[in-house]
Amino acid sequence: MAKWAELEAVLSQVAPFFLTASQAPAENGSSWIGVAAVEDPGGVPNYMMKSVWWVMWLTVVEYLALWLQGARLPVLHDNVVSLLHATLFEVTKVFVRGLEYGTYTWVWQHYALLPSLGNSLLAMVTLVTVIDLIYYWLHRANHEIMVLWAIHQVHHSSQNLTVTVGLRHSPLQRLFSWVFYVPLAVLGVHPAHMLAHAQFNTIFQCWIHTHAIRTIGPLQYVFNSPAHHRVHHGSNLYCLDKNYGGILILWDRLFGTFQEELPDQEIVYGILTQPDSYNPLYHQVFYLKLAMEKAWAMGSWREGLCSLVKGPSWTPGSPWTGWDKDKPNISVSREYRRVRATTLTHCYVILHFLAALTLTGHLTAPTSGSPMEAFVYGTVVVAGLAAMGMVYDGSPYTRLVELTRCSSGLLLCLLLPSPVSSFLPYLATLYALSLPLWCLGPATVLGHPGYNNLNAATCKK
Repeated sequence: MAKWAELEAVLSQVAPFFLTASQAPAENGSSWIGVAAVEDPGGVPNYMMKSVWWVMWLTVVEYLALWLQGARLPVLHDNVVSLLHATLFEVTKVFVRGLEYGTYTWVWQHYALLPSLGNSLLAMVTLVTVIDLIYYWLHRANHEIMVLWAIHQVHHSSQNLTVTVGLRHSPLQRLFSWVFYVPLAVLGVHPAHMLAHAQFNTIFQCWIHTHAIRTIGPLQYVFNSPAHHRVHHGSNLYCLDKNYGGILILWDRLFGTFQEELPDQEIVYGILTQPDSYNPLYHQVFYLKLAMEKAWAMGSWREGLCSLVKGPSWTPGSPWTGWDKDKPNISVSREYRRVRATTLTHCYVILHFLAALTLTGHLTAPTSGSPMEAFVYGTVVVAGLAAMGMVYDGSPYTRLVELTRCSSGLLLCLLLPSPVSSFLPYLATLYALSLPLWCLGPATVLGHPGYNNLNAATCKK
């Protein structure tokens, strides 16, 4: 028993994701969750927010590993866009303020049938396993229900597979993903346990989004791996609707969705209909339009409804996920539009992204500021993330948008005190330095001739 206690003590140091309610730091004032509960799950730190910073460093390691292997390096702007999505996913917590966890907490308080599992090693392993099983079915639903796929496709829209893609999620998933975890509340799983383990499940998956690791040996029979997940992200016919597991690959082997990586076939990444923009806000909604167009084109309202609740490839008379013979057999790399960006362009985007990420970190930390202040500065972050995508797009409206955004942001920093006041001088300085760049002319400063994306180069992946 003493050895078990020692092992649990070590785990509590190296795996802070396994916090219990009694161990959770006192962060109940956090503006990012705000659940009204006797024991607030907001006491669990926002590991997802912290992971964005760590993934940035992990990206550097990934580039170095690929370079040493002589492999093709991912394009920089695609990694930046993935990080824009990650920040957008996190800042939206300021707006929902715990709505997705409020229902869970209420069900747990009123309808829990079993006592809490506690903080033993067995409880930890049990929760990791059960939450990963729930994630499997959530993930599978995201791929096999058209209206959910129209949201989840954000995660698959990158044509490179890098560790940053592991955090490339749509905030619209908050509208439905929590439903899959509510049964845990009925089983008595404490909200803090659920929230910590759900974050751990997502963060674990970052490292499997890479080409730098070819295999993990015999462990691949039990655990998800980069080789398994490369298949999941592939657009090749043999890759579709495969390998949904998060931490464990056992679920795919058990439920018939497992597929080994075929070393003799190049895997093609991205989705069949790629978004023609790097704007993260556009990414969230463009596929919903395609889904509605497909439903509208059906012969009856019943078939139209079926096209929304069945698989993206479903057609009348076919199985739930459609016939394989009707799906495109993509086996060679597709062309995609690379931005015509100079080093200064990347520096500008990255600086404003880091400002948005830092501001998000302040907003999602414990604060005494008012909800209105958090809302206003959360909107500033969202506007900044969208603008960074427009810079990479080379939109003809970028100059006007940036002049408006930077001047408005500068006035806001000077006139409206906020809970992030310690960061405002740096943000105001960035806005003040950015304004002359756009006044002098973006074509000269940022290297987008005429800011017309119709002239952007198209190149092979």
